[in-house]
Amino acid sequence: MSLMHKVVLVGRTNVGKSSLFNRIAPKVKSLAFDQEGVTRDMVTDFIEWNGEKFELIDTGGIDLSKSADEMTTTVTGRVQQTLEQASVFLMVVDSKTGVIEPDIKIARLLHEYNKPTIVLVNKVDSKHQEDTVHDFYQLGFENIFGVSALHGRTIADMLDKVIQLCEAVPLKEKIISETPEFRVALLGRPNAGKSSLMNQLLRQEFSIVSPIAGTTREALRKRVAFNKTVVELIDTAGVRKKSSVDTELEEMMVTNSLQAAKRAHVVLLVMDVAEPDVTAQELKLLSYALDNGSAVIVLFNKVDLLDDDAKKQFDMSLEQYKHVLSKVEILNISCKTGKNVGKVLPLVQEVWERFQMKLSDRYLSDLFIDAISKKPLFKNQSQIYVHKAKQIGYAPMRIELIVRNAVIFEDNHKAFFENILRKAQNLKSVPVLWTIKTKGQ
Repeated sequence: MSLMHKVVLVGRTNVGKSSLFNRIAPKVKSLAFDQEGVTRDMVTDFIEWNGEKFELIDTGGIDLSKSADEMTTTVTGRVQQTLEQASVFLMVVDSKTGVIEPDIKIARLLHEYNKPTIVLVNKVDSKHQEDTVHDFYQLGFENIFGVSALHGRTIADMLDKVIQLCEAVPLKEKIISETPEFRVALLGRPNAGKSSLMNQLLRQEFSIVSPIAGTTREALRKRVAFNKTVVELIDTAGVRKKSSVDTELEEMMVTNSLQAAKRAHVVLLVMDVAEPDVTAQELKLLSYALDNGSAVIVLFNKVDLLDDDAKKQFDMSLEQYKHVLSKVEILNISCKTGKNVGKVLPLVQEVWERFQMKLSDRYLSDLFIDAISKKPLFKNQSQIYVHKAKQIGYAPMRIELIVRNAVIFEDNHKAFFENILRKAQNLKSVPVLWTIKTKGQ
């Protein structure tokens, strides 16, 4: 852990906070969409500028009016908590609307914190629009920059000022800034309990939890230190089957979630046991993650809601999916009561160690050649011969088979060798990816 400044983008909805975040952040991308209230949770990334590092935080739009709905009020409350921890505020306003009442209310709020503040007048896309910047001095802040998230105008000058202001603020909070050893993504349908689990694992209110489906809209990342290992946890938006996705925003959310899962080393597939049964949608997510080379752990959430009869019925419903579920670790949890939540990260660590397993060429070759000598494989009366096997990658495990004729090698043959390997080694939750080559090629 190291001491690091927090710099927070703050403002009303739809002024371009997320677009500015995306312009500045090197790795993480916030959902930028022409619709109010898209960002709800805190999206963060680490910025390095002129040799100095700070944490940049994108926040949901603040609405201080009395007519704000429950979700907007929740978002505003979370932003205010983040402001308490910040070293510098970046107040984002819109040059095209000029100074309006919501901006004045937010400025008054920021003055109460008495912290260094830079006003970013966004959408100043050309030099002749710079005259609009002067109107915003009435907000009472000294440092004002006309910027363009679209074109990157004056962003470098603004970052110079951020570093200067940070240097004058004493550091208090330690932030885990070390590069994570591996990434863990929480994946599942809406309302399965991903955000609740995220908060439990972090032991803080990081993701907004609500009974409203689709509350989490983008992949939220937070680093956690566990057993001297830094792990990046990623909370994702709920994924529904394509026919149920009815807006462009939700399509972006689903895409964002699947991309996060694809980049994760380990996927925690969270399923709601209060649903009638496991659906094909969840199995598709399981297969998607494994096929993309991620290790998968299945977490059955809300077990506290099941009585004995319902538990038996649920177990019976899993029988038809035994062939898939038998390949992965399964843990019953309850985010509400905390049952078994403490076992999640130790299990993740265990699976991560399996994920990095390395096996010798001699071991693999002997294992597979022995297997087909005892049980020969055929395709159209042509026998399958394995000359050599070798591991060509790990995390995920990749195995290359050198065979007599790769053309006749089918998926069921790969499944045969995978079963042999899984019986010989504990590879539960770990994918195995195959490359088949003809000898001499």
